[in-house]
Amino acid sequence: MKPSPALRAPSPIGRGPTTRRWPSPFREKVAVGRMRVLLLFLLLSTGFADAARVEIREGHFYVDGSPFYIRGIGYAPWRPHQHPGVSYTGTNHRWTKMDFERMKAAHFNTIRTWDALEPDDLALAKENGLMVLQGIWLDPKQDFSDPHNQQAALAQVQSVAEQSKDYDNVLGYIVMTEPSPQAVLETGTEPTLQYFRKLKRTIQTVDPRPVSMDSWIPLAFLDHHDFDFVTFNLYAFWPNSISSAMGLAGMTRWLTDHLAGDKPLLIGETGGYSVSEASQTASGGFGGLSDYNQSLKDLESLRATLEGHAAGSVLVSWIDTWHYPTDPDTHDNEPWEWDGVLGIPTDSSDDMDGIPRQIYRDVTVYNQLIPVEPKDNHIYPIQQPLPIQVNAADDVVYVRYNLNDGDWTYLDGSGKGWFQGSFKLPKLARKRLTLSFQALDKDETVLAKKSVSFLAGVQSEKVTLELKNSSRLEFTATVLGGDHLPIEGRKVSYGCFYPISFKEGKGTLTTNAAGQIIFSCPVVNGAPARYLFVAAGTDSPEYRRTSDLRIFKLGQ
Repeated sequence: MKPSPALRAPSPIGRGPTTRRWPSPFREKVAVGRMRVLLLFLLLSTGFADAARVEIREGHFYVDGSPFYIRGIGYAPWRPHQHPGVSYTGTNHRWTKMDFERMKAAHFNTIRTWDALEPDDLALAKENGLMVLQGIWLDPKQDFSDPHNQQAALAQVQSVAEQSKDYDNVLGYIVMTEPSPQAVLETGTEPTLQYFRKLKRTIQTVDPRPVSMDSWIPLAFLDHHDFDFVTFNLYAFWPNSISSAMGLAGMTRWLTDHLAGDKPLLIGETGGYSVSEASQTASGGFGGLSDYNQSLKDLESLRATLEGHAAGSVLVSWIDTWHYPTDPDTHDNEPWEWDGVLGIPTDSSDDMDGIPRQIYRDVTVYNQLIPVEPKDNHIYPIQQPLPIQVNAADDVVYVRYNLNDGDWTYLDGSGKGWFQGSFKLPKLARKRLTLSFQALDKDETVLAKKSVSFLAGVQSEKVTLELKNSSRLEFTATVLGGDHLPIEGRKVSYGCFYPISFKEGKGTLTTNAAGQIIFSCPVVNGAPARYLFVAAGTDSPEYRRTSDLRIFKLGQ
């Protein structure tokens, strides 16, 4: 049976109040009391009351009481010759309006910024039904314990909160981008955390909505539990050593399990692939791709972060970032300057609107229908009810699914982009299975198709890492099957990453009879290396990656 497009609670219908005539003085007191209640209601309806739209429960965002999966796009609004730190709100109004309309048409539901949107732009985002993660730019290399630095930062975050609090489409705040690990260690981890606690408290004194810090892999040694949600920038191409061992999905899952816990993990930047001529430069990034391959890899990144249990992801970037990493007056041959969903190849007036690349068309389809549960490459039990959760765009009225090309079954819809149901795997289900989905409009025309490939009747393998010899930085990685027996002859990729110097090393070895490989990490000379990240991972015969990551504090 096909359900109604949206399951809504019926409107309450009751009998009107009876009329009672009170003495005049009493009526005046009641009127004054009602006026006070009304004034209180009006006060609560602005500022703090707007924040009630946004909640965090059980590791997920909720907006207006419904789950909210973040289909985000990174927005740095600066066109060629425009410099960050300068307001171009008036100058860019036509472009910003066009940008937000295109984002909405591509079914993004959230804008993530690195510097806060001003009120006019927040209003434009709201007109287009877009939530906003207000980024607040602060110096990532500062001394976080310096009182002058703290005073300036507190004034800045308070100002952003004041100008944002009346807009109910603000999803939360993200303070600073990728703090320098060197600065954190020179300041001290506890004074650094105290600095961020003060920023969070200052924001939430004005606006109680969620606050996070924009972190990255080199800061995985830092405690992130003080934040309302955990934000990590995560790319499949960096650091290459850890990514080669774990894969992007494995990296995301590790962060979810070890640093996020019961809080949402937002991937604040991902994708980032570029059509620049240069494939790599000293400034990083990953270029040298065709439009087709840029799109392919960007979408692979979005899928991997979902597989890793992120509560949403932000694709980088909306337009080519002329301003980064060097000169906004020149479109340099740097991958980060050519990673836009919209290309701005020249500063000609004909190009300034932005030219949609292949990724724009493909991500529009991706955003239209996102199966959240079950997840790709996960192992699920047989003969148990398994939940189905699908996040869909506003134009989707029905979602239906089938298992291994069986009969179509319609999911229940919430009317707010969520569709859900459940299913059981048959007793004889083994190895890879496919759940197919279709998104339909009100006339049941198919708008989008997706499928999820997962495993059943397969034992889960495990990779564990141990320090074997600290003086030689020698490690052991062990691969065990679901029966806890060692697996011999399995190729295992390993990686070593120093989060201060960014030095790294990697390799691939084959397990011995004990299911183990033994490897050494390169020794870094020069500046002291306070931490070492070590990762190892392997693919099972069913092409399911299993991995482990450990962080070692050196010199102890």
